[in-house]
Amino acid sequence: MRWLKRLLALVAFGIVLYLFWPLVGELRAVADLLRQARWAWLVAAVVIHIISYISLTALNYLLLQPFGGQISFMRLMAILPTMAFIEVAIPSAGVSGVVLRARFLGRSGYSVEASTFTLAIESIYLAVAMAAVSLSGLWYLIRSGEVGTRQLALLGGLATVLLAVGVLIIRYGRDREWMKRWADRVVAGWNRLAPRLHQPAAALDHFLARVDAFYDGLAQLRQTPRWPYWIAAISRVALDVATLYACFAAFRYAISPGVLLTGYGLMLLLSSLAALPGGLGLADASLAVVYDRLGTPGAVAVAASLTYRLITFWLLRFIGFICWQLLEAQKRDNLPEV
Repeated sequence: MRWLKRLLALVAFGIVLYLFWPLVGELRAVADLLRQARWAWLVAAVVIHIISYISLTALNYLLLQPFGGQISFMRLMAILPTMAFIEVAIPSAGVSGVVLRARFLGRSGYSVEASTFTLAIESIYLAVAMAAVSLSGLWYLIRSGEVGTRQLALLGGLATVLLAVGVLIIRYGRDREWMKRWADRVVAGWNRLAPRLHQPAAALDHFLARVDAFYDGLAQLRQTPRWPYWIAAISRVALDVATLYACFAAFRYAISPGVLLTGYGLMLLLSSLAALPGGLGLADASLAVVYDRLGTPGAVAVAASLTYRLITFWLLRFIGFICWQLLEAQKRDNLPEV
C-alpha cells in the first residue's frame, strides 16, 4: 500500500504544481503584499495557533486520564510539537512520532498501548471536527450562492466521499470481531509477501493483542463524558481556521467564511495524500491553488498560504526541536518535568 500512496502523492503533486504554475507570475505582487502586511494580524495568527495547540494538548490530556499514568499538562504540551519535529527529521510515515510519543509517555507511566490508542482516538476526534468544519463551509457557500454549478458538483462529490468514509469507519470500527478478522487477513497477506521482500513474518497474536487493547481502552473512555473531548477537538480545528483567517487579514483581504472553511477542508484532503509528513510540499502549493480557484486574488492566496504554513508547520517544528532538547536534557540531568 505504501507504493500506492506514493503514486497518488506524485499524481496529486503534479496536478497541483500544474495549477500553481500560473501563480508564479504573482510573486512580485506577493513581495509587495509582504512589505505592506499588517503585523498585528500576523502576531495574532501566532497567538491563536498557540491557543489552538493548547486545545490539542487538552484533548490528549483528557484522553490519557483513564490509563493510570501521571503527566503534567506542560510536559504533554512539549511532547506534541516534538512529535511533529521528529516526523519531519526522521520521515517514516509517522512511525517516528508514534515511537517518540510512546517513549516519553512511558517515562510518565503510560503503556505503549495507551500511548498508541489515545493517539488513534485523538485522530478520530480531529477528523470528525475537520469534516464538520469543511461541510459547514460548503453549506455556507451553497446558501450564499458563492459557488458555481461545476464547483458545487465537485465539492458535493468530495463531501459525499468523506461522509461515506466516515460512516464506514464508525460502522465497522466499533466491531471488535470485524477488526480482528481484518487483522488476520492483513497479517496473513504480509506473511505470504514477507519472504519475497526478505522481511520477518508478523505475529498474529501481537496484532490481536493490540486490537484488544484498543477496544478495552475504548470501553474505559465510554465511561467518561464525551463533551469535553468534543469541545477540545472542535476548539483545536476552529482556532486553526482562525489562524488562517488572520493570515488573510494580515494582507488586507476579507475572506468570506464559506470560502475560508471550504478551502481549509480541501487543503486537508489534498495534504492527506502527501508522501511527506505534514503534507510538506503538497499542502504548501495546494492551499494557494485552492483559494485561487475559489476566487481569492492570486497574490493574496499565495501570501496568506505561505504565511499560514510558516506559522503552523515550520514555526511549530522549530519549537518542537527546542522542546526535544529540553525533554532529553531532563532525562540526562534528572531535572524536574516541564
